[in-house]
Amino acid sequence: MAPVPFAVKSVEARGRFCTLTATPKKKFSFSAGQFAKVRVAPASPDFVVLSFYSAEGEKDVKFLFNLDGGVVKMRLSKLKKGELFYVEGPFGMFMLRNTKAPKVFFAKRMGITPLCSMVRTLLPKKSRPPIYVFSENMEREEIPMEADLRECAKEKGVFLLISLLNQKPMNWDGKLGEFGAEDITKFVKDYGKAEYYICGPVTFVNRMRTILDGLRVQDKNVFFEQWG
Repeated sequence: MAPVPFAVKSVEARGRFCTLTATPKKKFSFSAGQFAKVRVAPASPDFVVLSFYSAEGEKDVKFLFNLDGGVVKMRLSKLKKGELFYVEGPFGMFMLRNTKAPKVFFAKRMGITPLCSMVRTLLPKKSRPPIYVFSENMEREEIPMEADLRECAKEKGVFLLISLLNQKPMNWDGKLGEFGAEDITKFVKDYGKAEYYICGPVTFVNRMRTILDGLRVQDKNVFFEQWG
């Protein structure tokens, strides 16, 4: 699979995070939830694995990454408009299912990236199921693109709950502490019939799967991507 060249449209740094928006120079498509290997040069042995942040089917493709993630990410963050980088993929079977079931998304820190791609893909649909987004983070500064999350939550039928584990900011309107079964039973209508998409470190994914198992959610309705 030869890497596809992408031309940079914009690079935007916000806090600890960077969004890279680019246009593929050849035909390219992906499914919401998938990821790619991204290189600054086509033959370089150095690459970074990035999940797609934009909705599937859009002309321009957007990636989201943190700025403390190594040399390749730093070089990507310094690209100028019109410059090229190279994308190999897409990869992964963590993808959005085309069903009418409520969609519930659980993420830890950067795990929100592929889930945002799924949410963005769902939002324009005329007949879409209810969307529930749960984002767990250590501190507020570690919330990936909080403003984007809150903007999505303004859409009809979208619920958002952000949790912090190590911080209690003034006037915080989210949750403090880990997500638990009570958050699902309290906020997710028809939670037994919903589909669950979980992304984050292994310990987080395993904890959420155990919670869902305790709520008798069927395995066929639970999809996850994990690392570490």
